[in-house]
Amino acid sequence: MSSSTYWERWSERNRSRRSLLAGSSVAAAGVAGLALVGCGGGDSSKSSATPGANQGNLTPIAPTQTTEKPVAGGVLRQAGGPIGSVLDIHQTNTPYESAGVWHWAGNFLMRFSAQSPNLPEPDLAAAQPEIPGDGTLLTFKLRPEAKWQNLAPVNGRQVTAEDVKATFERIKSLGAKSPRSGNYVNVESITAVDKTTVQFKLKAPQADLLSAMSDQYDLIIPKEIADRGVDAIKGINDVIGSGPYQLTTFEAGQRIVMSKRKDGYWKPNTAWLDGWDLVNMVDTQQLSNALKANQVDVVGLPVDLAKSYDGDKNYTITRAPNPTRECVLINHNKDRYKDARVRQAIWRAINRKQVYDTVFGGAGIPSGPMTPAASAWLLPDAELAKMPGFGDRATELKEAKALLSAAGLADGFEDTILTATAYNTNLVNDVVVSNLAEIGIKLKTENVGTDFIAMFTREVKRDYNLCTTLFLSGPYPDAQLFIYHHTGAGGSRNYADYGSAELDAMLDKQRGVYDTKARLPLVQDIQRYIINNPGPAWVGSRIDYTVANARVRNRVATPFLAGYPTAENVWLKQG
Repeated sequence: MSSSTYWERWSERNRSRRSLLAGSSVAAAGVAGLALVGCGGGDSSKSSATPGANQGNLTPIAPTQTTEKPVAGGVLRQAGGPIGSVLDIHQTNTPYESAGVWHWAGNFLMRFSAQSPNLPEPDLAAAQPEIPGDGTLLTFKLRPEAKWQNLAPVNGRQVTAEDVKATFERIKSLGAKSPRSGNYVNVESITAVDKTTVQFKLKAPQADLLSAMSDQYDLIIPKEIADRGVDAIKGINDVIGSGPYQLTTFEAGQRIVMSKRKDGYWKPNTAWLDGWDLVNMVDTQQLSNALKANQVDVVGLPVDLAKSYDGDKNYTITRAPNPTRECVLINHNKDRYKDARVRQAIWRAINRKQVYDTVFGGAGIPSGPMTPAASAWLLPDAELAKMPGFGDRATELKEAKALLSAAGLADGFEDTILTATAYNTNLVNDVVVSNLAEIGIKLKTENVGTDFIAMFTREVKRDYNLCTTLFLSGPYPDAQLFIYHHTGAGGSRNYADYGSAELDAMLDKQRGVYDTKARLPLVQDIQRYIINNPGPAWVGSRIDYTVANARVRNRVATPFLAGYPTAENVWLKQG
């Protein structure tokens, strides 16, 4: 379909309300993103770790207990971790500071819908943007009732277009320090037209722009703080949002406490809790014990412990594919790894099935450069199963050894691999080290400890040779492909300095195609290219299981990391 024909149809469909949503990132059409097992329902063990199989087999469901009338009050007690040390939402790389602190304290311009996963919905925006002409000018109207928390220096004033402009300009200026800055290199300018109107001028159409705005890190902050630059957000006093809760306690590696904002939230009939209290706890048996002892209300558990609650009416179990992707970074600046055959050997030697069977009890899905959380964009299961890295183990090892031999490394080599003891990354690393030893690559592990940010800093500086890590990715193609593989400024997370002119051209082309049917084969071709010509050695995605006391009402699992559904909608049944 030609672009002119598409835009004619697009304009016709949106005559009364032009909306990028109709053509952008509709990966939810066919996404099977979340599932629930509650009060004895279902078998939570059916997520296969077979390579190339069941990439999107989790059935969408509605939130729990939606027919009851919410009751205000109570503090939601949670345990998990590790709690990192970076409070700057535009620079953090860990979930409890983003989906935890900021998704309770702040708002997005647009955000992902928990009811229709992967579809952007207005948050601070009053409606979907107006998009005239060729789709390169987006005009957002803001909700005039939106107010900042009554804290200095904003003191409860209205959220304005200047705040939105300053926020996105800050994200862009941070470059590689911001997990998502690469999503906005196509933004030519941002204009505050008036107090409640902001315009984004694009250099070219960008199908995933609304999804990028909705994705985990890009919350709106006050202009007064954004204008401070790189070091704008250092402590609790700098965490000022327009959301329903305020940060009252933050102790890295210890505790986070959020309390309902004293001046009231501007969204009516939401935010039922008095607060949220998270205690740092990473031992899974301790987490389960704390839940059973009624010391906490909600915990994330591995599948084997989660299944122990199946059939118990006192608890509910939710599961969803995590957009986090396990990955082995290969530094392309090192001479040895400039040889594509060495990288291909590493890609093929990693036993993805073993990673998820061993570390996650089968609760994970091997995949290529895209997470199963964006299942509508993936390569077909049958095709992926025939590609390098996903075949039978004997064949993969044979091919990997042949590649090393062709590269003049028939006897293998020694090297150091970086990792961290956080989010099971070190356990994934143990499997990877044993896998690569099978083809003669003998690795010594350098573990930076429990602060994941320490490893992230090393990645940004390219201070590693190999690195077993994980990346939080959004459920749309650009978050999976563009920012990790493009060689230009848009490749803000291309910490391996991987890529080629050919791949850049493919990445550029797909991101400008609003028609999902026309875009899908382009996105799949990129996945094929990366699998056959690796870069980062993508492993797959884990599946998250969360168990809660049944008094916790209106929970929902999503294939993206988000705290705002809980902050706004969860309530506690009394008695």
